[in-house]
Amino acid sequence: MSGHARFEELTVEAVRAVGQLFSATPTVEPYSPDGSEVYRLQLAGPADGVEILLWPSLSRVDVKSTGNHGWVLRGVGVVEVIEGTEVIFRPGSGTGFLFISINGRVNMVIG
Repeated sequence: MSGHARFEELTVEAVRAVGQLFSATPTVEPYSPDGSEVYRLQLAGPADGVEILLWPSLSRVDVKSTGNHGWVLRGVGVVEVIEGTEVIFRPGSGTGFLFISINGRVNMVIG
């Protein structure tokens, strides 16, 4: 991936691109809501302590951070991966975003 990658939905390719952004290998969880894979990314380096669960079949992203902070975005539409900067998850309908920067900052705005 170079520069900016845009995915129209949360796909396995989007999961791989997010993993590449954070230099983290997606691992498959031992559970599934419907027989399809759920992926976990455990971030290190500047984003140490941030964990991302990606549920492509449910169009869902769960993020948790040290200090018991958590965010969940359901109905994920567009996924944007900006090399060296951040990943942005946007809802399929409505406005807002959930972003995670490479330094581990997480922000969510829905409106």
